[in-house]
Amino acid sequence: MIINRIGAEFEYEGVTYVIGAPIVGTPESEYEGLYGSITEIRDGKDKETENETPDIYCSFEAPVLPYEVKELEKRFSELYQEPKAIDDITLDLVIMVLEMICSLEDLKECRRHPMVYVLMEDWAVDGEHGNSSDIYTDFNDAKRLLVQKLEEEMENGCIPNWNYREEFIENSTPDSYECYLNGEYCENHYSISIVAQKLCASERFVRELAEIHKASCQLEDFLSQVSDWDEIAQLTDEQYERMVHDPRFPERLQNALGKNDYYWESYWETVSEVAHELVKEYLEKPDCYTPEADNPYPLCVGNNTEKCRECCLWADLQPDME
Repeated sequence: MIINRIGAEFEYEGVTYVIGAPIVGTPESEYEGLYGSITEIRDGKDKETENETPDIYCSFEAPVLPYEVKELEKRFSELYQEPKAIDDITLDLVIMVLEMICSLEDLKECRRHPMVYVLMEDWAVDGEHGNSSDIYTDFNDAKRLLVQKLEEEMENGCIPNWNYREEFIENSTPDSYECYLNGEYCENHYSISIVAQKLCASERFVRELAEIHKASCQLEDFLSQVSDWDEIAQLTDEQYERMVHDPRFPERLQNALGKNDYYWESYWETVSEVAHELVKEYLEKPDCYTPEADNPYPLCVGNNTEKCRECCLWADLQPDME
């Protein structure tokens, strides 16, 4: 079997490999750290190797960092017992076994973009420079740290040594502060600001955060169950604290739920019920229906067209709508 059509999928031992999908070489391969894509998959009688697993044909991009170029040349020189330069190494038609590659997510698809807030601090005092940056997922966390750092700088830092001088200049906004000595900015300045940026979060990252949150909720459920048990009084304070934060509980709970047929039957029955309700709602509503947010029984927010005037689903029935 030969698969080489872009987008075609091949599943092996629960893992799906896609022609054209991005990959990276793993430590099990001489191509470790190189990025590329799958170009072809061969299995059965069409394989060129005697490997038990399918042959994965890959095309790798040449490394651009000088360090990585040297490392690649070093690995292949040791492999072939003779000096190898980057031009001597095959990159565009490489047969790999499955453990030698790791599939990557598409950077342009399946990505979440939550907003993060970067607290950036930069300073120079008598020509001595420094900077720092911290990333927060909540604006108020970043703003609170900005205020604390600025207060410390105003009381015990470089600002008291400058603010009485005629050359002292300062500027501020709700999210930033900057001061410097006019004509000496490179030698004497201080700035702190919050920069909002979108974080390109992979599905793996989102899953890991979800697992952390779920484990935290499960530990809270565990605590709510045992807090009133009489036998808890037999534990020391140290034992109790260690027990209610024991990371093994979420894993044990997940294993138990996985074996609980009644739990999964109830889960899928509920999924089916809610799915039927939603399908019915879409069948009964017009295509332009846009439900209100945060309303269990939403009306339509409307789209500012004449049709909304006669629609009984419109949330804001204004008779004077143009």
